[in-house]
Amino acid sequence: MSAPKPILIDTDPGLDDLLALVLALRSPAVDVRAITVVAGNVSVDACTANALRILEAVDINPPPVFRGCAKPLSPSVTRAEHVHGDDGAGGVSEAWPVQHLQIESAHAVDAMLDFARRHPGELTLIALGPLTNVAMALEQDPAALANIREIVVMGGSGDGRGNVTPKAEFNFYSDPYAARAVIRSGLPVTAVGLNVTEKTLLSRARFHERLASMEEGTLRRFLFDATGPYFDYAMQKRGRDACPLHDPLAVGAAMDPSLIRTQRMVCDVVDKKGPDRGMMTAEPAGDASDAPTMQVAMEVAAERFLGLFLEVVCG
Repeated sequence: MSAPKPILIDTDPGLDDLLALVLALRSPAVDVRAITVVAGNVSVDACTANALRILEAVDINPPPVFRGCAKPLSPSVTRAEHVHGDDGAGGVSEAWPVQHLQIESAHAVDAMLDFARRHPGELTLIALGPLTNVAMALEQDPAALANIREIVVMGGSGDGRGNVTPKAEFNFYSDPYAARAVIRSGLPVTAVGLNVTEKTLLSRARFHERLASMEEGTLRRFLFDATGPYFDYAMQKRGRDACPLHDPLAVGAAMDPSLIRTQRMVCDVVDKKGPDRGMMTAEPAGDASDAPTMQVAMEVAAERFLGLFLEVVCG
């Protein structure tokens, strides 16, 4: 077996972020070197508390956690409390208080750049929230961030669909300035967007069946509690007792790139006010194009990913 891939996760937990973190922390394929937190689904303080909360629930030797940007680079703030609860954890934070873990003193952007410098050409950055921290790191020291081996982004959509507006996905809509800076940077970015994540539907019945087979313990109880509101929202919003694994698929794609098929595309993000705000555009890159490109996920082996997710998280 090859050595685990070293990764840094930038995240805004968030219920699907919590599932993505469990997947990464329990996977033998990756080694989580650090977690940086950004405001997104809820405030940066709530998101940071959730990162610590899930580390305590998983109960492993925890990676360091760094608090990052509290506001987007873009002029307006968008949150998703209606999906994730005011605490970002489906309302279970009081029942699952952070007991002993604490954040590091350094800012997330400084930590991201420090890890990039110390692990040149080795580190995979998985960005699961708005790209504010990543864009700030890019602005502060582009040469250091260029040491990152690859950046896997959960954001946008390869077919122009949205989930906040008809055209815009939440992470890119939340900070289109940052998204535009990162995807136009020329860095080795892979975008895992709604066109593939919406195909990774996990039913409550299937998840609970696997959870029931887990050894009784803190993580099992936490997953039962915290995922209930996510399934409830899916049922209320779309009439189905199943939720898409948006952020976990980005982690899965870093673990096993064969789970997705990508295409090299010239991409942009609309960063102006109006009905197209946050929309990602993507056109196939021609051989003669000198515009910055990135890889965009176009297909996913959904059932294989769901099997992997359940095996790692509940195995």
